[in-house]
Amino acid sequence: MELKKTRELSAGTKFLAVITCAIMTGFMWRVRGEHGWGSMWGMFAVGVMLTLFIFALFGNRRKMSYEAIPAAVILLGITNGGWGTLNSQMEGFLGSGVDSSSLPASVEISPFSGLCIMLILGFGWMPLYSLFIGSLFSKKEYKIKHYVLLIAVFYAVTYLFKFTVSHYILPFINPQAVEMAAQGLAEKGVELSPMMAYIKNFGSASWAKVIPFCRNYFTSIDVISAAAGALFSSLTALVVLKDKIASLISLAMNFVMALSITLADAFMIIDANTGFLAKISAPEFIANNGWPLWEYFTGFLMGFGVMLILVCLPKSISAGEEFSEYPQVFKKRGIHFIYSAVLTLMFTFALTLARPAGMRFADWMLERKMISDEDTVSIIITVILCVLAVIPAFVISKKNIIARELNIPLAMRTEDFCMKAIPAYFILTTFVYFFIGDTSSLHFLEFKAAKSLSMLLETLKGGGLVISGLMVISFVLFFAFYLIIRKKAVVKK
Repeated sequence: MELKKTRELSAGTKFLAVITCAIMTGFMWRVRGEHGWGSMWGMFAVGVMLTLFIFALFGNRRKMSYEAIPAAVILLGITNGGWGTLNSQMEGFLGSGVDSSSLPASVEISPFSGLCIMLILGFGWMPLYSLFIGSLFSKKEYKIKHYVLLIAVFYAVTYLFKFTVSHYILPFINPQAVEMAAQGLAEKGVELSPMMAYIKNFGSASWAKVIPFCRNYFTSIDVISAAAGALFSSLTALVVLKDKIASLISLAMNFVMALSITLADAFMIIDANTGFLAKISAPEFIANNGWPLWEYFTGFLMGFGVMLILVCLPKSISAGEEFSEYPQVFKKRGIHFIYSAVLTLMFTFALTLARPAGMRFADWMLERKMISDEDTVSIIITVILCVLAVIPAFVISKKNIIARELNIPLAMRTEDFCMKAIPAYFILTTFVYFFIGDTSSLHFLEFKAAKSLSMLLETLKGGGLVISGLMVISFVLFFAFYLIIRKKAVVKK
């Protein structure tokens, strides 16, 4: 198969790609917050769409092979963090998180402490993904040992900081976080300092949740440590691997994530009468939807920033390369066949959809008392859906990798496959989000309750249908823009 430079993006197409990526990632990040996704699995779903979009536009290079897709998705998911009580601290208050007889429910802090910890949270959110994407644009030839080194540095520094340095950094960022955690421990009769309590319980969030102000302390230590790991892994790429491109792209993407999750946090604090936005009177429809709007615009800004970085890369980096065929990643075709069937096809495109579908359908059955064990039923449904998907995945991979001795599981270029896979995955995600499970029906309850135009306007004014409407509009705009990009990003002859 002859593979050459394929995508020619005009300035207008690049601009549209940035807007489309922002809308798409905002949609997916909001989906991430729904039942069935969440946490690491929610980030897997975000990672699938973001990776497909990047590969569709810039995939005309050997490094952006089929095998790189699940690797990118997994690397985005495994560094998924948590925010605990951090995302409300720009109001100028630190919440206890636990009812207490002797300690206040919250204490006043500097909103700049909240700003700082949110930036740190974002910087350490997706460091391995940003490094991996950066390495794909680099001219340096990466081997597995290079990626192992970067991952090892990230986790080594993260855990080193968790048990040492981060405990000495936090007092400079938010001294009240340390003071109140110490008081919370004393109230519960725990004769340990916050640092020693963290070390003894190995940063256990479940243990910290029952101690006033300790959940915040534990989460703060975690995010500071992850940010340190992110910084040192990018510096390792620069200093040890001598890869300026991967290092700078990863740092830029991490800064984008830091700004995105922090700026979008304005929706969480806009209805507060303290903090940075104390003088702003938020409309009711915004104030009542602070959390989902924060989720949506975190993704929107992140997608906007990441794609802006990539389309602004010098042509010498972004233009791709000419090559005759993809490299053979695995020496043994049998291993390549299993990897492609299980990870590239089944995990990436089946399991990340089957799991939320199974959980949401099981939830729907439980609400109607059709079952008594939601977890078992959701697993059964997920397995059935994955089995249905894995059969064609095995057949296709075996045909191309074993029988035809190709170095790819599908007989088409990676970027061409990604361009076709984008609408399919997006439509299926939308279907699960809107139409499977009782959770999905909540999107339309207020619409059904509005029996007249005046009732509908009142519902909209109070915040009802804002998120559903935003998601529907995003779906329509994404496809309108995507179809233009697909037509404009033509194949060079």
